[in-house]
Amino acid sequence: MKKGFTLAEVLITLGIIGIVAAMTIPNMVAKHRLKVLHTQFLKTYSDLNNAAKRFEQENEITAYEYSLNGNSSTDTLKLFMANFIGSKYGQRITTDHDEATEGNISFENAIGFTPKNLAGKKQKLQPCDQSIITEEVGGRFYAIDDAISVYDNPPQYGPKICVDINGRKGPNTYGYDWFVFVFTKEGGVKPYIGNDFLNVTSAMENPETACSYSYNKVTYTCAYFALTDTSPENPKLKYWTDFLK
Repeated sequence: MKKGFTLAEVLITLGIIGIVAAMTIPNMVAKHRLKVLHTQFLKTYSDLNNAAKRFEQENEITAYEYSLNGNSSTDTLKLFMANFIGSKYGQRITTDHDEATEGNISFENAIGFTPKNLAGKKQKLQPCDQSIITEEVGGRFYAIDDAISVYDNPPQYGPKICVDINGRKGPNTYGYDWFVFVFTKEGGVKPYIGNDFLNVTSAMENPETACSYSYNKVTYTCAYFALTDTSPENPKLKYWTDFLK
């Protein structure tokens, strides 16, 4: 007689395989998504710094200095975006005032969604809400905060620039695909990290600990941890594989 598996044994085996797959595939998909976001983040950071260098070479002035000279946030952003291949400009974003005021518009109306904090809450107040919203040909969104004022000492960094590294794709959350950077005096771009930047954090509470799932406001100090791949909760752990859920 030929020996083989019974129907019951085959069904049990398939059931076990299905259970294992159901347990492992979602985790594998989540890890792959975070790996893709990490790659997109590093590319965005490189692109920002390359654009900042070209800005200085072509205009003989840094983006920091250009903003300091009294130019508007929109003017700074438009001149900066000229260093990217293809951009289209949307309406001016002004979310930190009464949206009923004529001329003000929310992120929801401008790009179709409102970025969230790590806790998953939509944020009415955004760190970069004083310029037009710009969509690069690659799909990334850009916006800039208030231009630097000559009366603010001046600070060593600014203005803030916010980037959505994967465009309209989710999760549209600060710390995952939305990150905040600042222009530097030296002509580069670096992550925004709270109190290290004078006169940039007056509206923030505990900025060094703002990259947290328990923080109720906009968690926009995560770029430093994302760049160094260090968990803000434990420096021995990694940002992209351990901290992000």
